[in-house]
Amino acid sequence: MTTVFSTAFSTAFSTAFSTAARRTSHWWRRAAAALAVATAGLHAATLGEHAAASPMVGVVTVAMILGCLYCAGHLWMRGSQRDWGLVALMNVGMIALHLTVMSPGSGGGGHHGHAMHAAASAPMAHAMSTPMAAALATAALEAVVAVTVLFYRSRLDQPPT
Repeated sequence: MTTVFSTAFSTAFSTAFSTAARRTSHWWRRAAAALAVATAGLHAATLGEHAAASPMVGVVTVAMILGCLYCAGHLWMRGSQRDWGLVALMNVGMIALHLTVMSPGSGGGGHHGHAMHAAASAPMAHAMSTPMAAALATAALEAVVAVTVLFYRSRLDQPPT
């Protein structure tokens, strides 16, 4: 009798939790899509500054704007595991790139030996502009949300033990 009750309770709980997670996922997807659009706007705000520093940096900034909008569209429409993974990867990559380029020991932004050397060797101030600081903070928030969603989704996909 206890096993039947335990199994019924477990099934009812997992069904209720799964339904709530799907509903919540809709709102998380939309919130993350809005953050991605905001990040694209922040990149657009820094486009003039970046393009003035180096045309290559301007091209990379335009690519980041398009990447943010691409992820926003996918998150808004469906938010698959792949979409969330791409959001996490792009945001962590953006943070790493900006922190590397802006680090005081980088010689004004040099990436010694990297393909981005021409873009990164442009003179850049070590002090971050307000839009860039806001973009990094937004990217950090997006990365945390994406990793959290991926973690909990992977837990929902596991068979009960």
